Amino acid sequence: MNFKQITQFNDIIVLDRRLVKCDDRETFNISWGIDKNYQIGAAISIASILENNKKSDIDFTFHIIADYLDNEYVELLTQLAEQYKTVIKIYHIDSAPLRSLPKTNIWPVSIYYRLLSFDYFSERLDTLLYLDADVICKGSLQSLASLEFNEEYGAVVIDVDTMQKKSAVRLQNPEFEGNYFNSGVMYINLNQWLKSSLTERFFNLLSDESVVGKLKYPDQDILNIIFLHHARILPREYNTIYSLKSEFENKNSKYYSEFIKESTVFIHYTGVTKPWHDWANYPSAQFFRNVYDVSPWRNIPYQSAVKKHEYREKYKHLLYQGKVFGGLCAAIKYNLMQG
Repeated sequence: MNFKQITQFNDIIVLDRRLVKCDDRETFNISWGIDKNYQIGAAISIASILENNKKSDIDFTFHIIADYLDNEYVELLTQLAEQYKTVIKIYHIDSAPLRSLPKTNIWPVSIYYRLLSFDYFSERLDTLLYLDADVICKGSLQSLASLEFNEEYGAVVIDVDTMQKKSAVRLQNPEFEGNYFNSGVMYINLNQWLKSSLTERFFNLLSDESVVGKLKYPDQDILNIIFLHHARILPREYNTIYSLKSEFENKNSKYYSEFIKESTVFIHYTGVTKPWHDWANYPSAQFFRNVYDVSPWRNIPYQSAVKKHEYREKYKHLLYQGKVFGGLCAAIKYNLMQG
């Protein structure tokens, strides 16, 4: 695979509404990689960072790698850049060359866009914070922006306890227990990424049949293999993992407060149900929705279910919420859908 050909973007759109311009290397750079389903997530993730860092002196540059763009999305991002006097750069990529890589219905080809970010920006920037599009900011990034690297490949947050032992078993290395991290929040030392040829190492591992058979989360597993003993560990506050499925599983509207605390900087809403779904009306989703309500998206309805696994979650949530008719309609739709 000629990876450099993959990172040739169809178009780069620069939405720069800053009052004072400066070079990207002099700013705190943050990127997302998305398909159409995660457009709103990336946008509100950006808005949440700006909304919660108004008092800081950090100059941000935001980068979105996307395989689908439409005029409405670009216009709304333009309004967002104007609202906060910031810069948002959109990189339109053709995903076709990546379709031969391992993927599933839950883990689409867009998971590899974080690799595109690391590879492309390693020749242009010194550091890069990568966020999944279901990550919302609720605190200051001042400390993270001040972090200085030595020889580490990057800074990451250890995944939840339930992921540790089974990841070590799956990857056949006991050292991953207690060290396996979640790739949804990664602050990368791009100088070291380039120096250590980590893009090449990633794809060498991905083409190794003895490795591929062990992978459950393709990019995350390989990044863990590469970063073992080469990562700085950040506290849980920088990747507080919470699944909205917990709402109907635990039937406790305050359960989220055991995880999302005052000190939390990033909330990572994992799982099928996202805070932008129209059935996710919970106190735990308000960190997203409060920002949504002051963003250019505020007059656009939340997203409804489209795929079968979304209807499966939707009917369970609606029944738990006491919305019996809506829940039954979603359940019928789920049972009638193919796949």
